[in-house]
Amino acid sequence: MNKFFDLRFVIGAFFLIVGILLLIYSFFNETVAHAAVNRWSAIFFIVFAVVMILLSFDKKPEDKL
Repeated sequence: MNKFFDLRFVIGAFFLIVGILLLIYSFFNETVAHAAVNRWSAIFFIVFAVVMILLSFDKKPEDKL
């Protein structure tokens, strides 16, 4: 089965990309309070993305399209 048909993988990939971009942006942000919020948000996004991607690999043999 193609990974792009699994919604968990697509959601995980989206949150991973957004989390990485937000983490990179937080290092270039000049305001300390905004950088801290962006950094924590990015960490939560990346953790959520990893969980979603790992869940997409958990397939049962009877799950077929």
